[in-house]
Amino acid sequence: MKKKNGFTLIELLAVIVILAVIALIAVPQILKILNKTRLSAAEDSTYGIIESAETYVSNFMLQNNGTLPSTELVFDCNGSSCDLQATNLIGYNLDDLKTLEFKGTKPKSGTIKISLNGSNIVAENLKINGFNCNYKNSIATCTQNDDSGNTPVVQGPTSEIPSGDGYTGVKAIVYLDPIGLTKHCDASNVKSETGTIEGCMKWYAYADDGENYTMILDHNTTAVVAWNSSINNSSMDEVATALSSDTIGWDSDLNPRLITADEVAQITGNESFNQYTSLESSWFYFDTLDQTIPTERNYGWLYDRTRSDCKTTYGCLNNAVGAIDTYGYWTSTPIVGGSTYAWFVSRHGILDRGYVSDATYRGVRPVITVPKNKIS
Repeated sequence: MKKKNGFTLIELLAVIVILAVIALIAVPQILKILNKTRLSAAEDSTYGIIESAETYVSNFMLQNNGTLPSTELVFDCNGSSCDLQATNLIGYNLDDLKTLEFKGTKPKSGTIKISLNGSNIVAENLKINGFNCNYKNSIATCTQNDDSGNTPVVQGPTSEIPSGDGYTGVKAIVYLDPIGLTKHCDASNVKSETGTIEGCMKWYAYADDGENYTMILDHNTTAVVAWNSSINNSSMDEVATALSSDTIGWDSDLNPRLITADEVAQITGNESFNQYTSLESSWFYFDTLDQTIPTERNYGWLYDRTRSDCKTTYGCLNNAVGAIDTYGYWTSTPIVGGSTYAWFVSRHGILDRGYVSDATYRGVRPVITVPKNKIS
């Protein structure tokens, strides 16, 4: 009888070892190729979105007599579509223009912005198939994001400790969406244009009671409004109505309000401020606490984005972004002893007084209170 030949145990083990070595060498290379293919696909999707934004500009002009708004056109992506923020677009024909139409993968989140009369298009933090994609200066770049499992997802508002000049009195910078306190917000996805009333926004926390931050927005939600159009009425009708309208849909626990003149005095260390004294002696610069023009500007955040020249001329942190410049924003405090004036924060870095019926220069800047345990 003829003996059958077969593999010995040692030979089988040798084959297994060889296959394992081949797998160790080949699998990472295959994964690398697949990942590179996915990366290329994400970049291609980003370029496709930008091309659709360029087409959108043409369609917008066709429907609006060849005009574009002076403010940015901003689209927020949510996984099923990228929708236009129409807050500042009253008077424009937006039929069939409320969504950015494009083929391919819809980003789970992120923002597309069209500015400078349609000549500048950027994409920020587009989440596409496990990649975080950005587009700027005609170049799309994508890196692996939290969908890959490499970076933990941070839910809700986030904060950071400020550094540099102009932040005296700030406990923290908080990035927060007042409509959805669970929405992830950070420095990369905030919007600070004048008139922005929803989405991730930037806030300056100036008071901390151990459990809560009291914070003021970094821009005006209403650019300009009268404190009250009737100087014979001490109530703050116009500015209160604007504040109520701007904060519709915000979390009710935030209790949006205006900052008080006393709070501004406390923030800047003006212990001698007294709203009962004469108008001529009460107004003051934040840094000198009197009417001496300061040589240093330490409270730039307190009048951030008040006018297009506030940063270069008066020392605020950022120039105004939006269609309308302002001179500042109202406090909730009338001048005691009369109904003609109310206190406001000026672009000059001043707590100043203005006519309550003047709807030309001052706007609304909300203050909210947020539990610290809601902020990462």
